[in-house]
Amino acid sequence: MGPERALPAAAGGSLHRFMRAERGVAAIEFAVILPILLVLLLTGIQLVLYINASRKVGQVARSISQMISQVKPPDNSSTATVSALDLHFGYDATMVIFPYLLNDAKRQNVAWWRNIAINFASIAFTKTTGTCSDPADQSNCYVANVVWTSTGTSQPYGQMYRPCVVPQLPTDNTAAPNPALLPRSVYGPASLIVIDVVFKFTPTFGVGFLPTLTISRSAYVQPRYATLINYDTTSNDGIATKCPGY
Repeated sequence: MGPERALPAAAGGSLHRFMRAERGVAAIEFAVILPILLVLLLTGIQLVLYINASRKVGQVARSISQMISQVKPPDNSSTATVSALDLHFGYDATMVIFPYLLNDAKRQNVAWWRNIAINFASIAFTKTTGTCSDPADQSNCYVANVVWTSTGTSQPYGQMYRPCVVPQLPTDNTAAPNPALLPRSVYGPASLIVIDVVFKFTPTFGVGFLPTLTISRSAYVQPRYATLINYDTTSNDGIATKCPGY
């Protein structure tokens, strides 16, 4: 092979200019794409936080309902009771079940119990007539009355506890949780412990253009060892109210 030949000066200058132009185009493309990538990344993080918060809110409702529903009645009785101390214990367990709540409350400069709504209620079903029988829809045969309700828990999003005296109304099983309604499928010859939890998820990024999302979850659990769970008002500190007639 012959000796290598040097590029002409004009050709070398053109090559350098071409390389500088390529680097400039790449820098411009990166500057355009980077904000989009950051938005996608941060939005993805918010989505993960929201999904996790939704799961935890449901876990709070289920866990508290299981705590309350497992209260045992005294000997020779089918009715169990819970006290204010029991309700406070279940309420405070939220800090362990849903630790994100504490950080979110600190970020918004509020107490954690003012960053979530947790309401307890005991529901008793009374048959409308002795001959009523509708296996497809038991809500036609029973009236659902609130036995006691947590009127004293924090209500950061407005009054959401289940009210005394006014019977609960049946609704579709797929309907959103509502303090005045019960799913038709829970009606029957038993009683229920109902826990309603509401949390408003506020994004940590893009608060100006990403909306606050309301997460509502309810748990409906039959007492495990009793026919009814009532409320012992002996040491009541106002966290709950016992309804008339019970």
